[in-house]
Amino acid sequence: MKKKIFSTVLAAGVMSAMVASSVSAADANAGVVWYNAADTFIANATQCLNNIAAADGTITVTTADSQNDINVQDQNVSNFYTQGVKYLVLNNINNAATDQIAATMGTEGVVGIFANTTSPSDAAFEANENLWYVSSASTQSGENMGNALVDYFNGNENWDRNGNGKVDFILLQGMPTFSDTINRSSYSLAAIEAAGYELGSCIGGDDVTGVKGGDSINGVICDFQRSKAQENVEALLASYGDDIDCVIADNDDEALGAIAALQAHGYFTDESNTIPVVGVDATAAGCEAIGNGTLLETSLNNPVKLAQCIYKLMYLLENGEEVTTETIGIDGVNVEGHRIMIDYISITADNLDDASYDITTTEF
Repeated sequence: MKKKIFSTVLAAGVMSAMVASSVSAADANAGVVWYNAADTFIANATQCLNNIAAADGTITVTTADSQNDINVQDQNVSNFYTQGVKYLVLNNINNAATDQIAATMGTEGVVGIFANTTSPSDAAFEANENLWYVSSASTQSGENMGNALVDYFNGNENWDRNGNGKVDFILLQGMPTFSDTINRSSYSLAAIEAAGYELGSCIGGDDVTGVKGGDSINGVICDFQRSKAQENVEALLASYGDDIDCVIADNDDEALGAIAALQAHGYFTDESNTIPVVGVDATAAGCEAIGNGTLLETSLNNPVKLAQCIYKLMYLLENGEEVTTETIGIDGVNVEGHRIMIDYISITADNLDDASYDITTTEF
C-alpha cells in the first residue's frame, strides 16, 4: 500500500541545482526547467513528475533548476534546444518575455509547455499550434484567502487591533510580474472589500482601495521565500506592531516566515494576541501550522496534479490523442483550448484531511 502523506513532504536531494547535461536519444524526450528547486511546492512537483516518467517510460524527462535566476533559465532552455528535446516544459520566471519565449519554442520546433507560471497571450497561442499551458487557477487562491479572512473578522469582534474600523494588513508577495502574485494579492483584497470591510493601510507597501481582481498591487516582495518574509515582517513589527490586523502571504513559505516573526514578538500564545495569517500551497509545514492554530487558511495547490497533468499532456500528444477534460481525466482539472487549469481547494482546520496526497504516486 502506498503511504499517504499529509500534504507535501520535501525529500532530501529531490533535485540538485544543476543544468541538465544530457537527454535521452529517444524521440520522446522532455526537458523540464523549474524556476527554483528550493521552493517546497516545486521540489515535490519535480519528484512526482520524475517518478511518473520513470515508471511509465513513454517520455524521458530531464530536469534543470534555474535557481530563481533568469540568466540561468535562459542557459537551461538553450541547452535543451541544443540537445534536441521534443517537449520543453518551462516554469518561467522571465514574465516580460513570455510571448517571445513562446515564439522561439515554435521556431525551435519543440512542443512548448508553460507550467505553473504566467500564461502566454492568446496571440501567442494562435501563432504556435504546439504551445500549451498547465497551471492552477490563481484567482481561486486569492479569493480563498480573502474569504477566510472575512470569516475570521465576522467571528472575532476584536479583529480591529487599532480601532480605526479598517483592515490594516501586510501583503507578502512573490515575484512582482508573476500572474499568481498579482491574482493572489488582488483577489484576496477584492474579496475583503466585497464583504463590506474597508481596506486601511497596506503596511510596508502602497495603500489600495477599490481594488479589483487582476489589479497590480505593491506589497512587500519576498519572492516566495520564507527567510525574506520573516526578515520583512520582523522589520515591520518594530514600527507597526499594533496596527496589523492580518497577514496575506502569496505562498505558505512566506506565511510561515511571517508566523515565525510574529512568534518571536510574543504573538500566538493565546487567542487574545493572535493575528490571522493566510497562505497558499498547503505544504506539509503549512498544514502543520493550521493544525497548531498559527495559520488560518491555505489553498491546496496540488503538486501531484501539476505533475500528472504535465505528463498526461505529453503522453496524449505522443500517442496522437485529443487533449480534453475527459482525456486528461483528473478530478478538478479542466481543459480550455490549450490551457489546462487545476482547481484550488481552500484548507482550514475544518477540512485539514483534504490536503492529503501522495507524492510517490506513479499514476497519471
